[in-house]
Amino acid sequence: MLGAAHILLLLLAALGIVFLLHIVHALPPARARRTVCAAALLVPALELTHSVWLWATGVSHLVQLLPLHLCGIQSLFIPLAVFTRRTCFQDFVYATSLLGGVFGILFPAGVADYYPVLSFQTIQTVLLHMLLIFVPLALIRTGEHLPSLHRFPRVLCIFFAVALVVGTVDRIFGENYMFLYEAPAGTPLVWVFGTFGRPVYLIVTFLLLAGASLLIHLPFALRQRQVERAVRQRA
Repeated sequence: MLGAAHILLLLLAALGIVFLLHIVHALPPARARRTVCAAALLVPALELTHSVWLWATGVSHLVQLLPLHLCGIQSLFIPLAVFTRRTCFQDFVYATSLLGGVFGILFPAGVADYYPVLSFQTIQTVLLHMLLIFVPLALIRTGEHLPSLHRFPRVLCIFFAVALVVGTVDRIFGENYMFLYEAPAGTPLVWVFGTFGRPVYLIVTFLLLAGASLLIHLPFALRQRQVERAVRQRA
């Protein structure tokens, strides 16, 4: 965790995402669209390879192979956002996939300190989370999506609906999807959970995620205000 190899992976991932965004921006619109669609299909494909790998290593219970972590469910929502072009899905992906990708690379719970750098688990984790960052930014870069702070309540509604379903699975089968029952290892949230218990941990986690989601919406809100101010001045 945050050793030399981890930091090198972070740098390579950041450079790769910047390079891909530059390529998408330089492509003609039709080819850029096909590139984003291909990336959207790679997300569930990579998630599926992880489930197959788990099964091959001896995880035989179906419930343990489900993509129900916040990053895993993007294998459903990213294709929905890209192929349906529905704003509600695009908003949800921007607010959750982008942050999930960033935190998943910064704090790769269950990977760091468990697997070597050159292993399937590490490479799959890095590539998947790179795509979780790339796709929502590529949608913005190609002009297909413009985040809006006014639509943020819809994101919360989708998030709570997903958390309700995942929480039900966790409770019935004793799992810890979306880390609803235990904090992810290697993160500061472990201290919050151990010190204050699960209710406080869930509240703190939600406030941190919601706050971070709001922060990444602020640049677009400020830009919209500047545009509106410029229009009023011309009028």
